[in-house]
Amino acid sequence: MERIKVDKVPTSRMGGKDCLKQEETPDADADDGNNNTTKKKKLKLFCGVYSHDGQRDSIRLAALSYGIKCDGFLAFSTATIPSLGMVALMHRGNETYQNMFQKTRSIQSYVATHYLFDYDYFHLGGDDMHVIVENMRSLMLEYEREGYSGNKEGRMFGQLAIKPRAGNLIFTGGPGYTLDRIGLKKLHDFMPKCNPNKVTYSEDGEITRCVRNLNLEWSDNRDKCTGQQRSFTEMPDVTYNEKPGKGTYQQHQWSYYANLDHPTIKGVKVGAKLGLDAASNHTMAFHRLRYPGWMARHHALIYRACDASTPLGNLTDIGVDGSITAGGA
Repeated sequence: MERIKVDKVPTSRMGGKDCLKQEETPDADADDGNNNTTKKKKLKLFCGVYSHDGQRDSIRLAALSYGIKCDGFLAFSTATIPSLGMVALMHRGNETYQNMFQKTRSIQSYVATHYLFDYDYFHLGGDDMHVIVENMRSLMLEYEREGYSGNKEGRMFGQLAIKPRAGNLIFTGGPGYTLDRIGLKKLHDFMPKCNPNKVTYSEDGEITRCVRNLNLEWSDNRDKCTGQQRSFTEMPDVTYNEKPGKGTYQQHQWSYYANLDHPTIKGVKVGAKLGLDAASNHTMAFHRLRYPGWMARHHALIYRACDASTPLGNLTDIGVDGSITAGGA
């Protein structure tokens, strides 16, 4: 077990014998072989969250922690406050949790209409998620290297979960799922047919159902080296204490993950990943950090930004830019 790392240099986890491969830093000068210096393209990431005006403090923490590391950030809310990156967005039906799908349809259409050609990848999740953007950029580079398979065009990736009763797979919405530009364009074009009148809280299930029609590359964002998950519907403490079983929704998911084939090693099952092995050390997102203090503490721990005078400051053995303050957990 290793603690979660932040990729200072984008690193592809390609699996096989050469599991890790460091990439050139995006936008770094590179010699093309003819003594000409060129710039390597930096992939641009848009991060969006769905929220409401009562969550201003959480939105502010999201913006100040991981949001400023994205190339673009917006919180889709019920009030427009530019200084917090909040925009009020109309959608069909009432502003309630039970109508999250209609809100998400409007968000995806808004982003595609206004920002489609400004970014390469588009991540959307809850206002209580925390994204380790550096590790997300590594995964974006992995997918750029892979390209698409067969006749597929466009990509959607995230944590895949199985519906306990229906048995079908969906991309989990809490920690967020990501579309590339082609994928977002296809989803936007399909929106008039994407259950335009349905009222449900299950935005992730319904968006997944619509995406099934689009011939996209579906990508489970598991760690290719270890088979561990890299996005989580729960907080770290719940994730690290979960067990496989048939009781709770989370236990059902862990049983499903344990029986998956290894992503790159043929004939090998992933097996149960429990305790501190539950999360890849290249994890990208956790969910349910629903209080600002939880979000700030989580961010400080990930980025080793706790002040040296605090008990947790003894763990700050690696200096990484924490972004919120120079110290202070």
